[in-house]
Amino acid sequence: MDSGSVASLLFEAASLMLIGMVFVFSFLGLLIVGIHLIARFCEAFPGETAEPSANLKGPSANLSRNNQAVQPGIDGNVIAAISAAIHTHRQNSKK
Repeated sequence: MDSGSVASLLFEAASLMLIGMVFVFSFLGLLIVGIHLIARFCEAFPGETAEPSANLKGPSANLSRNNQAVQPGIDGNVIAAISAAIHTHRQNSKK
């Protein structure tokens, strides 16, 4: 290999590296600008916030027997089965 081809390959590698770095820097800059624009849009036009439900029947309406909060996606039968399994395990481990 002569030095001319090595020099041209090094120049091509450096130019590709520079183009790649400029592309990444530009993409990240646009991403930051986009995030700031979205934040300003959200500040200017806030959405509706979820308010607590007014049809609760006391302070312990969302509490189960064991004083644990019931999550909306969990079935009461599953909670009862888990509670029974824990109770059985604790009774068996005492013996």
